[in-house]
Amino acid sequence: MSSFHKSTRLPRLVVTDLDGTLLTPQHTISSRSTSALSLAQRFHLATHSNANDIHDSIPPIQIMIASGRSPRSIQKVIDLFNGLMVPDAVLCCNGALTYNPRTKTIAHPQFIPLPQALAVTQTLRAHISNHGTLRSHIPASTTPQNQEDEDLKLLRLNSDINGRIVSSNDQGAIGQDKDGIVAGRAGFACEVIYFSFDSLTGAPVYDNDTKFICDRTWELQRKHTIYYDYTVVPDSMESFLQSLSSPSPTSSSSTAPRGGIIKLMALDRNRSAPKVFESLPASLRPSSPSSTTTASDEVSITYSGNYFLEIAAAGVSKGLGLSKYCEANAIPAQGVVAFGDLLNDAEMLQFAGLGLCMGNGHPEMKALADRVIGTNTEDGLAQEIESWFV
Repeated sequence: MSSFHKSTRLPRLVVTDLDGTLLTPQHTISSRSTSALSLAQRFHLATHSNANDIHDSIPPIQIMIASGRSPRSIQKVIDLFNGLMVPDAVLCCNGALTYNPRTKTIAHPQFIPLPQALAVTQTLRAHISNHGTLRSHIPASTTPQNQEDEDLKLLRLNSDINGRIVSSNDQGAIGQDKDGIVAGRAGFACEVIYFSFDSLTGAPVYDNDTKFICDRTWELQRKHTIYYDYTVVPDSMESFLQSLSSPSPTSSSSTAPRGGIIKLMALDRNRSAPKVFESLPASLRPSSPSSTTTASDEVSITYSGNYFLEIAAAGVSKGLGLSKYCEANAIPAQGVVAFGDLLNDAEMLQFAGLGLCMGNGHPEMKALADRVIGTNTEDGLAQEIESWFV
């Protein structure tokens, strides 16, 4: 296990997840965490009184954020540092693209092939729709003023929007309960990168952010959290995906805009993401508890919170994105410290020389990490970084 201290050696790169790790439960960044990351980023061994000449060529510590979020959402988080720190690099959409927060540009997107995006959407819709949930087991409203809870309350009472109540007398009812069973209510969204091709070089020119596309069911469930522009598809997500693969009337032009799916998301309005994840059919089940790659190797499925599944191209993970960044910047794995809490951080923690799981992390993550530290409520990340400079 790697250990670090200012008088011996420090990591070359600190990479941190956001939700459940750097961010507090209130989705803020504490002043302590900001100070710790800022200290690490500006510290150079050559500035230390005990530093030797050999340290002069050692670069400053780089700070990276690795998240399931899109660039626009990451930019909101960076604003929380109040100008005291800007990350050197960001892995967005669970490693599916690299974002430079200084130039605000996207690079190296890993698109989900459209046929696979369409196939997994159809499979997940069928799986979710066929999974009945006792109406009494659907979470009740706990925050009446919350629009999401109001929507859920209405759907429980008038449940024929993307779902239906199955009474215990209905043929094919799952179990017997006087309240009946609510069929799964699948909702989908995706992050799309639109791009054109340089007329001289033929190289792709990407937009500087992704576009968020969702269906009506997704909007009903998540609209209280959407603080950016989004588009609701008029039909189904499957229809939208098919439209992306259809030839454009101007497709003969090298500058014609194209679109690729960088991230696909799915939810069941009746169940949490972990419950949906645990119930996935064999064709979509991860090959091991610490992996998010499906058995078919067609897509990667994970979740980073309680609300929805996140699907990326096969093999895409924070770990893969991190390894590619380290290779490009000549950073050895032993010089990396990674902080995370959920399964989508697994490959990242396994790649790093020191993989640290938050005290509030998933049990499987705690088992594979090198060490478990304090919770995000306790500023566990800041405590760890501060210990290097004592």
